[in-house]
Amino acid sequence: GDRLRRGPVHGGDGQDPEPPKRTVLLPDLRAGCSLSDAITADQLRAWKREHPGAVVVAYVNTSAEVKAESDYCCTSSNAERVVRSIPDDREILFLPDMFLGDYVRRKTGRKMHLWVGDCHVHARMRPSDLTGARAAHPGAPIVAHPECGCASEALPQVDRVLSTDGMIRFARETRAPEVLVATEIGILHRMQRINPTTRFTPIDTKTVCPFMKEIDLVDIRDSLRDLRHVIDVAPDVAARARRALERMVAA
Repeated sequence: GDRLRRGPVHGGDGQDPEPPKRTVLLPDLRAGCSLSDAITADQLRAWKREHPGAVVVAYVNTSAEVKAESDYCCTSSNAERVVRSIPDDREILFLPDMFLGDYVRRKTGRKMHLWVGDCHVHARMRPSDLTGARAAHPGAPIVAHPECGCASEALPQVDRVLSTDGMIRFARETRAPEVLVATEIGILHRMQRINPTTRFTPIDTKTVCPFMKEIDLVDIRDSLRDLRHVIDVAPDVAARARRALERMVAA
């Protein structure tokens, strides 16, 4: 079947390494991603030359070309597991999110080289934001995405560090009257819909990703009608990127 991506461009070309008969559409090419843009395949190749033999772990918010140069992909929910699966004597290059990488490094105790990249939305959240939110909302648990600039530095203040899916599960299960949420605020509507008895409050009301908001229903309609902005990935790149994804699943 065909697929339409209503999200950042890394989600489009990063998904094309699936079966070659699938058509992937991106309704608006302005829907980019500051995190994915933080590293190119050329930059990764140069970094690998500086660390010959190192194992490369790439967050899924990367281009297909970067995935093709990587040994493993990972998500925010399985990054720790993927890193733990790598033999202790292997050097690790983790990219492109330095905050997720730092969180995983602290959790695993592994020595890792981190690419200096971030999601500009998550990076703006600092430990002081958590301190202020905790003071203003005493007793409310704090859940944070590991991409946040505050997550690893302020672990004692965070009740749960969760991936996007983890936050949705938490929203479904919690009985707390209020929960403080440190991530892009687009998730709050979904959390509130799942659990209307709990108030989900953003740590920072300005954590809005403009790229995620680029695509609207008119864009989707026009893209489907006109097959606009088909995402094509070279077969050899797709095959190598798929291997990194398969290793992630097997880890």
